[in-house]
Amino acid sequence: MFMKNILKFILVLLSFLSQAQGNLKASLDKVKNYVKEIKLEKTSVNQQFSYDDKAPYDIKITITNTDSKGKNNEEMYEFNLGLMGDIKRSASSKEMKVELSSQKNLKVIRYTKGDEMQNYENKIELLSDNIDDARELEKNLKDAIIAAKTAWESSIKLPKEDLNALQSWFEQNIKDVTAEKVSFKQIFKKSSIYKDHASISFEENDGKKTVEMKSDFSWGDLNEGSAELKISGKEIYVSAKSKNDFIRSQQGSVMKGYDDEIKIYAQTPSEGSVLLIAIQKIIPAAKKELQARLPKVATKEDGFKILKDRTKDFKVNESNYIQKISPSCLTTYNLKSEIKSKILDQTFKFNFGDLFDYKLSVSKEVIKITAKVLDNKKFIQYTKDGALQNYDNSVEFIVGDLEDARYLAEAMPVVSKGCKSNVAASDFNYLTSKLKSIENPRQDLILQDDTDKCKWKLTSTLAESKKSVESISEWNLYDIDAKKIDIEVSGKTVGITAYTLNKEKFIKLTKDNKPGFSSEINFIVNDVEDAQKSLATFRALVESCKKQ
Repeated sequence: MFMKNILKFILVLLSFLSQAQGNLKASLDKVKNYVKEIKLEKTSVNQQFSYDDKAPYDIKITITNTDSKGKNNEEMYEFNLGLMGDIKRSASSKEMKVELSSQKNLKVIRYTKGDEMQNYENKIELLSDNIDDARELEKNLKDAIIAAKTAWESSIKLPKEDLNALQSWFEQNIKDVTAEKVSFKQIFKKSSIYKDHASISFEENDGKKTVEMKSDFSWGDLNEGSAELKISGKEIYVSAKSKNDFIRSQQGSVMKGYDDEIKIYAQTPSEGSVLLIAIQKIIPAAKKELQARLPKVATKEDGFKILKDRTKDFKVNESNYIQKISPSCLTTYNLKSEIKSKILDQTFKFNFGDLFDYKLSVSKEVIKITAKVLDNKKFIQYTKDGALQNYDNSVEFIVGDLEDARYLAEAMPVVSKGCKSNVAASDFNYLTSKLKSIENPRQDLILQDDTDKCKWKLTSTLAESKKSVESISEWNLYDIDAKKIDIEVSGKTVGITAYTLNKEKFIKLTKDNKPGFSSEINFIVNDVEDAQKSLATFRALVESCKKQ
């Protein structure tokens, strides 16, 4: 039953194609009657119109100009009438013209002068003997263009919006191309891993040298509206662009970087136009496939698995990247790179719960996923070649493969969401131990009175190059504004800063034995993790103290 339906469809299609070609030939025969020899004042113009019997939309017009001395000048125009658009009639004191031009002014007319092919053109002028002939030629050309479009479009055999079938079509129909002295050897291969992926290998030879290029890409990254037929000089190609530079480009064995455009060369404007239609069909199908195959990351545990599987060592040309990330909320990301014999060892320590705004981008050699810290806070501890650097507010993850980057970009926001949690508060003893662990300044936090947990005293001694500075702060917890306690990061130092209610100077401050008052108290801690727990602890203890 299925085969019968297929056969029936083919018979209907052939019948429609035959009818379309029959209508076109009738129109073309009328045109032919009005393309003839024209006598001008000093020259004669012999115009000959013909078409291919099997593909009647393929037209050839030969124009031979003969001057008064009998010298001939022959020009030949070959084109697909289905690609033509506007018809314009005009007259001067000496000539009656009918101008036939292409759609969108594309240079789709192959132009040969004498025996030498010239650059492609976008229009052709035909001469008429009188206004009546010109009108008939104009009318019949318009009718023929409509019939040619129908016949040509009916002859195009493309798969429906089936991704695999379209990929196979490209494999069979992307061919080698010659443009005068330059030849393009093209090989298209669909990916065996991702249905939306493909590669195009080019070998361009101009008679003097050969350049090998290769583009790897996903059709799903390309913009359907960007696909365009371009004809430059004698070269014909279809280009399509991606919103991002997601097309991996390679020259010979050297990775050249990432581009935003693919090119596929064609031998004729007709072949280029069919390629354009095929590209416009495959892009939306590939976009669906690309979205469907991306991982569905439901939990941070799903995300951690992707992090583990997709964070890999890789090599690009002569550059090496070795990396490792711990699959946990509080994590350490180690990245060791060797670029042009220069080794850089970097470590980033942070909590995924602090990160947001993940963005995927590409540079010359690598793909990057950049994440920021919420509220632009510098919560990322950065170590370079073993030496602690200033804290930072963003981190870049380096990836060698676009598909790994896609998966990581899907996973990381889910991990961050799953790692967001309220840090549990501890007690006064926790706070005192964290402050005592700092070598400089030395910090000693005690209760002013063992019977009153709300009266605190902090002695801080900062050792400078020539002397030590001692500061003693005494205050009541209920004078502190619980909403004005926050983490402060300056350079390589992490601390807690708290302000009094209305920033009034409630804190007794003795600095180098000089008494005074302040509205601000500062603690120094080891890192952001300690700071977050110390903040939660300090705030909880402040909130537990009420003025009697």
